[in-house]
Amino acid sequence: MRKLFVFSFLCSSLLVQAQSPMVVQVNKPVTEIQSTMWGIFFEDINFAADGGLYPELIKNRSFEFAQPMMGWEQHKTDRFSVNRESGYAMVINREVEDAANPRYVRVTVNAAGYGMTNEGFRGMGVKENITYTFSMLARVQEGNVSMRIELVDGNGKKLGETSVTPAGKEWKKYTSVIKATATEQKAKLNIWYEGKGVLDIDMVSLFPGDTWKNRPNGLRADLVQLLADLKPGFLRFPGGCIVEGSELATRYQW
Repeated sequence: MRKLFVFSFLCSSLLVQAQSPMVVQVNKPVTEIQSTMWGIFFEDINFAADGGLYPELIKNRSFEFAQPMMGWEQHKTDRFSVNRESGYAMVINREVEDAANPRYVRVTVNAAGYGMTNEGFRGMGVKENITYTFSMLARVQEGNVSMRIELVDGNGKKLGETSVTPAGKEWKKYTSVIKATATEQKAKLNIWYEGKGVLDIDMVSLFPGDTWKNRPNGLRADLVQLLADLKPGFLRFPGGCIVEGSELATRYQW
């Protein structure tokens, strides 16, 4: 049982007036509180959610950031003009058709050598001998295009590879597995396009297999285990400075 002395929470949004000096008598606890009143709060800053507790490795996987191609780099193309020699990607907006997922990318492949790289959340942390599931939604507009997907380290050395060949004009989910051959904190994912044609892609994902309690598409094992080991009585979401009792001050039992 913990002893309650004095808890004083100050928010920058509150105006605090100068008061008389406060005297704290630590040898005279006011009352006892339950251990379940010890808790943690979550706030989505510095990739605490995507790239953090939720271990998705692809940054801007569905092209919905304010800058739709943030996190993505195109190879052998000019960012300021359409490169019709190798290939290019164009963001398509379908907000009227699908407001929940308004954007996808249309990739035109004209020659070998065109590809895209995702930088991850300040790099992708991968571990040796861990399997990573690559998945995406795709449909073919015309031609025949296959995709070679590879994990590389910060120097471009290959850490694992797989391939996907989309087919058909309807959206389908394609899944394949990459096993990392080394541990790397700053890995990236390359998607190389082979053949010639036009295809649409969306919801690109690279997800680790070693999730907390081995749950499919689960939480990041090491971070969540550290939180679980604290044995909190509650998890507060969202975090930050929120007036107790407000609509945002929602608490979830651990």
